[in-house]
Formats: sequence, structure tokens, C-alpha cells
Amino acid sequence: MNKGRLFLMKALMLAIAVTALVGFKYASEDKKNRNVDNIPDLPDVNITSVTKEDAMAPHYKVAGIIGEKVKFELLLPDDWNGKFVFGGGGGYVGSVVNVALGYKALEKGYATVGTDTGHEGANAIDGRWAQGDLEAIVNFGHMAVHRTTVVSKAIIEAFYAQKIDYSYFVGCSRGGGQAMMEAQRYPDDFDGIAAGAPAYDWTMGLGMGMVHNMINMYPDPNNLDEPLVSVDDLKLIEDAYLEMCDELDGIKDGILNDPRLCDFDVASLLCDGEKKEDCLSQEQINALKAIYEGPKDKDGSMFYGFPFGGETHKDGWFKWITGGLNNVDAQATFHQGIENDSSDEFPLPPNFQHAFGTHFMKFFVYQDSTWTYEDFNYDTFRDDALLVGKTLNATSPDLSKFRANGGKLLMYSGWSDTAITSLGTIGYYEDVINFDETAADDVKLFMMPGVLHCAGGDGPWYVNWIDEIDNWVANDKDPDQITVYFIDEQMKPAGSRLLCPYPEAAQYDGEGDTRDVKSFGCN
Repeated sequence: MNKGRLFLMKALMLAIAVTALVGFKYASEDKKNRNVDNIPDLPDVNITSVTKEDAMAPHYKVAGIIGEKVKFELLLPDDWNGKFVFGGGGGYVGSVVNVALGYKALEKGYATVGTDTGHEGANAIDGRWAQGDLEAIVNFGHMAVHRTTVVSKAIIEAFYAQKIDYSYFVGCSRGGGQAMMEAQRYPDDFDGIAAGAPAYDWTMGLGMGMVHNMINMYPDPNNLDEPLVSVDDLKLIEDAYLEMCDELDGIKDGILNDPRLCDFDVASLLCDGEKKEDCLSQEQINALKAIYEGPKDKDGSMFYGFPFGGETHKDGWFKWITGGLNNVDAQATFHQGIENDSSDEFPLPPNFQHAFGTHFMKFFVYQDSTWTYEDFNYDTFRDDALLVGKTLNATSPDLSKFRANGGKLLMYSGWSDTAITSLGTIGYYEDVINFDETAADDVKLFMMPGVLHCAGGDGPWYVNWIDEIDNWVANDKDPDQITVYFIDEQMKPAGSRLLCPYPEAAQYDGEGDTRDVKSFGCN
């Protein structure tokens, strides 16, 4: 048995052994204000500070550590609305992150919490902390969010001396994966969950999928200066498929309503002879087809490929799939405001998929910091990643326990997501419905045309997902239609369109303003 598999077998044993709460110490010196004395002593929790804050809305900030490593920050508003929302993290996390604050959770009166998931990292694309740390892998996989939820609920109810009316989780990317894990593994934790662009399949979707893309963009792992496909090549591809398919939805706007309906073959751009500016080489065609189709081994498809979309956007393919050390701006930022600081210890990668994929292989699967994808064997990977997948993957289609508790799951994904393929998100949703067709009553998926990873892109992307899940759970308002907003450079609404529950899609009426939701219907 190789070193990585032995290590991960031990991790599974640890996952079984770790309990939700064990032992506690209270260390805060600030117990002078109203309700602060009500914060309880909980097992295995060290409250490191309780402070009065005014930012966003008047509140108390309770900071603490669960066990020895899981840091959290719980915000308790003066004007509490009786509800709790957990804000998910991003990437490999590594610091306390709470995306619920971006939806004005605190201003709306929610008690809200975020966690670092039990480790510190140089940035959100840093996975080095996982090597040799069994507890950190289990915490990151699922335990930290669950334990933070249990602790937060206990503090909230003691602080306000009343029960929580409704509990929600909202997250995107890694936060979306955390959301999926909660629904599957801890179905009692939340009444409603909003999961965007979920990183739910770490072994096949992120590890295998991303390394597969890097093998095709950077065949030599020791030469990361320039990708096989340039920015100009990507523009050639995007221009070609838009010319063929842009107006399939009745609007010429550079946005594909459903890229699967575009019957464009990238091989049509093959050069007749030597490589020129207006065509692609056979090597480039092969690499692009591999990325659009997804990784395969001797048994067939390993995961979904990427649909057309995001090829020329600065936060699309360039940021996630192509890039190149000669082209990457050292001041580039990771999604959701997490800085990607480079250093001698953590050199800037050519793109984000390279960082995520190679770090996953090195520090999670193989436990070997010298691993590279040179001569990588696809055919052994299913076995190599089996054990770590038991801890990290949230791929079960069985949501019966979550639904039996009245739980509602609201999923969303940008069609042009170049980080986590939207086809994988659709695939998971279809697995849920195929497992139990009645799940469609409690699980909804909304596909967002022209939208990149979690936010941004050429399409309208802003939805307050806390409002949407709250309306569904607390107000019993079925989200059969959702208004989504274009956002301008000043982060102000600049028009709207309609989102429809998959497999329905928004249909333009052919006459109205294309940036007015009233011009669209679902079909």
C-alpha cells in the first residue's frame, strides 16, 4: 500500500473517531455588557474574545477556537431577526471567511458565522497544510463546518435567550461544496441551503479534472511560461461559436443561453498546413477537445468537461485554465476578495486550476510535495483517490434525511464557469432527481447564462441568495422564478433578466428590453 493511501486510511479512522464536541474553556474578559454573561461554557471551545462592533450593524463579535485548530467568528446583531446564517469559505480557505456578509446578512439582522475550517494557509489556493495533518483534512472535508454550526447555535440561543427560528447556509465554490456536504452528512444542521458552483467532487472534478486541463495546456510541467493556447487563439474560438450560435436565444449579446445547444466543432478551425493566426494546430485542437470533453481513462469518462463560455473574459480561461507565468499579474486576486499573494515559499502559479489541481495531488492524494503530472497515469487514479474521496467528496444523491426535516436546497451555477464546470453541477442535480424524482419539490437548480465562477462575466449575476432561501423556507415561497441583475463597474444594478429552475430556461419575448426581466418567461 503506498504512503498516500495508508495516510488517508488513517484519516478515515480519525473521521469516525472525532466527535462533534468534546471538553471546553471560556477565556473572554469582556462580560460586562447585556447578554454577554449568557454566553455558555461549551465543551472543547475556547472563546478568545468578545467585542462590541459597529461595522455594518451594531453587534457583538465572538471569536473562538473549537478543539485546537478550528477558528470561527460569530457575529450577534443587536437587532436580531431570530435567524442564523452560516457563510461558506472559498478555495482551500485558510482564514476565517464569511460570504454571507456580502449579502448584508448582518444588516438584515441575521446572526452569522464563518470559519477557517481548521487550518491556516498563505492564501486560498494553498493546500500545503494538508500534508501530514490527518485532522486538518477531516476538518476541511466536513467536520469544521458542522462543529462550528453546533457551537454557534448554542451560543446564539443562550445569548438571546430564545430558540433560533430558521438556520441557513449560503456559500459558493468551496462554500458550495460545504453546503452540499451539510445537506448530505449533517441533514439536521440547516433548514435551507444555497449552494453555488459547488466544489462537491474533489477527486474527479477538481483534482483529476484540473490536472487533466493542465496536462493539455502545459504538456511539460517544468515549463509554465506560456500555455499551448493563446489569448488570440481563444478569441478565434469564441468568435466562431458566437457567429454560429449567439442568436439562438433571440438576442445578439455574446451570451449563450445554453451552450449545449451550440453545435460548433472546434476542429473546424484546424489549419490546412502550418499554423496561422486564423486557425489552430492539430496539437491545439486535441488539447481543446480534451478540455471541452473532460478526462477519460481506460474505463471511460472520469468527469465532465467544460461547455463553451468564458474563453476571452479576463476572469475566465486566462485566470483559471491558460494564463502563463509570462502573463500573470502578481496582483491578481482570487474570487470573493481573497488575495493571491505570492512569495518565495509559495510562487505564483500560471493559473488557478494549476494551483488547485497540483496541490490536491501533492498534499491530499499522494502526500508527496515532489509529485508532478509528468508521466501521470490516469488509469490508477480512481484507486489512488478513493480514500481521500470518502472524506472530501459530497457526491451522494440521497438527500432524503435533509428533505424529511423540511430542508430546501437551492443550487446555482454560471454557464461560463471556468473553475468548476457547470456540467458537473447539472450532473449532480440530475443524479438527485434520478435517485428520487420527488426531490424536485425541495431541490432547485438555477443556471446563469454568461456568468463566470460564482459572480462576474458578461451575463447578469447578482442575486441575494439569502433572501431567496429565506423566502422559500420561512415564507413558503417556491422559487419558480428569480430576478437576476446585471452589475456595472460601480457595483450598481444595470438591468435584469430571469432565472428559471432547471431544466427550464428563460425565453425572450422577442420585443421587450433585453435588460428587463419583464421581457422574459420560463419554458
